[in-house]
Amino acid sequence: MDYILQIEKLNKYLEFNLDIKDKILLKQLLANFNNDLNLIGCFLKDFLTLENNGQITSDENIYNDFVLCFEKYKSKNKELHLLNKVLEYSEYYLTIVFEDTQDRVLLSTIASINSCFAMEYYPFMMELIGKKINTKIDDITYALMLQCISDAVFKNFQSQEQYSVNLLDLREKLEEYNSSKNERIAI
Repeated sequence: MDYILQIEKLNKYLEFNLDIKDKILLKQLLANFNNDLNLIGCFLKDFLTLENNGQITSDENIYNDFVLCFEKYKSKNKELHLLNKVLEYSEYYLTIVFEDTQDRVLLSTIASINSCFAMEYYPFMMELIGKKINTKIDDITYALMLQCISDAVFKNFQSQEQYSVNLLDLREKLEEYNSSKNERIAI
């Protein structure tokens, strides 16, 4: 099943399962992507990678995995939280895909990722941008992680062997940089 069919099916599922006020968020998501269902499918695959702690959803299972994710949130009466999170992360995704930012350091890293076709970094980049915007990390940690990602992208691009990108390893590196913030403050 291709992305377009899965997203159409997912839209029908959400239309059936959302309140009228929540359907507005769904319409906003579609509008942000100019109703490009293929691009939404790419985004949801990366979003689900974050939700599943780095486990990458197969192309054929985007619909199934999103429904499972939605039902998990719904069982906790937090489906609105999930929709808001999807909407927030979709903005980060579009920033990455279209290299649409005034932040020069971020733009440099995004350009590196896109020029080297290293789309496997998209999920972590969305998470990193979210942490920066929501002030969960400081500017130095943010800059260090962007440099770390750029270095890894170029190293992988220039190498004969492909290194697999592990979301958990990137999160661990972020935590390492973030915890060293306390050491920087103490100095």
